[in-house]
Amino acid sequence: MSKPYFLFFILIFSSIYLGIHFYVYSRIAVGLMLLSSACRYLRLFFLLAGLSFLLGEFLSRRIISFWIKPFAEFGSIWFGVIAIAFTVFVISDVLRIFSPAASFRYYSVILSLAVTFLVSAYSLCNVARAPVIKELKIRTGKLPQKLSGFTIIQISDLHINFLKSKKRLNKIVEKINLENPDLVVITGDLIDADLRGLDGFCDILKKIKSKCGIFAVTGNHEFYAGIGMFLEIAKNSNITVLRNGKTTIVGAIELAGIDDKTGRRFSEAGSDLDSALKNCDFTKPVILLSHQPDVFDEAEKLGVDLQLSGHTHAGQIPPMDLITMFYFKYPFGLYKKSGSYLYTTSGTGIWGPPMRLFSRNEIVKIVLE
Repeated sequence: MSKPYFLFFILIFSSIYLGIHFYVYSRIAVGLMLLSSACRYLRLFFLLAGLSFLLGEFLSRRIISFWIKPFAEFGSIWFGVIAIAFTVFVISDVLRIFSPAASFRYYSVILSLAVTFLVSAYSLCNVARAPVIKELKIRTGKLPQKLSGFTIIQISDLHINFLKSKKRLNKIVEKINLENPDLVVITGDLIDADLRGLDGFCDILKKIKSKCGIFAVTGNHEFYAGIGMFLEIAKNSNITVLRNGKTTIVGAIELAGIDDKTGRRFSEAGSDLDSALKNCDFTKPVILLSHQPDVFDEAEKLGVDLQLSGHTHAGQIPPMDLITMFYFKYPFGLYKKSGSYLYTTSGTGIWGPPMRLFSRNEIVKIVLE
């Protein structure tokens, strides 16, 4: 990634992030009519809490140390809490239009803080639960009758780094193996850091059992972490990476995969749908792995029968879920266009705050019929 682009991104993100902190701080300080001494302490807390996420993200990608983990985990949780608080206070401000009285302003802050706490607590507990198995049945006349019932397991967006639990990853692998899949696919963002110095993660990934292999595509975070390092990790974990190419499964299913478009910022080819599909036999079911769902319209025109994607996380928490719904044409769920299908998963893992409100972490089980 070019240095000017990276610095511009950091500047914009930090400005918005710290601006959210100032807004929430102001609403609390003014709404509760805090004394100047209390405001000073509150400002200091907001500043330190806000910086904990930024520093935690920076340090956790460069230093593997036990003392960073609780600091980075607090920062991630705080990121989620402040995002939820921002959403709740915006709703509160809209309601104040209908009741501008000072007393309403005071009690609206109390209620907003209570709602923020409850929503944050539920979102944390929701992520702590094991991923659900989401089963989809896809019918296609191109599939030979003898392969009816062919099972594909899709996982996505695990974002593995040293903050993630090996125990949880092991449970995910166990759930996958219990489904006895014919094929396992990983639709990007498997890693978020260099796992080569972390004992155990690759060994756990090696335990995934699939009759026809494990295939993956790159996500944007594979390029952020380092594409060369990711390819080495994938090789060590018995994962085949499809980079704008395809393979034939059991002589009857065409499986294609494209690189994430973020690769172009790192002097890579980026996504090339034409190259991925050029040698496909379209008399067979064609399945496309694409980290981001936004290529579906083009893929459908080119004859893809099923596209599997991730990336959006279904937003995880407010206001990101609302932003995701408006920004992406296919943000979450199963879509059908003509004879083609797209499934955008909410993800098997999370990025940033370990929180979800209106969605669950999921392992997707696709049964071809």
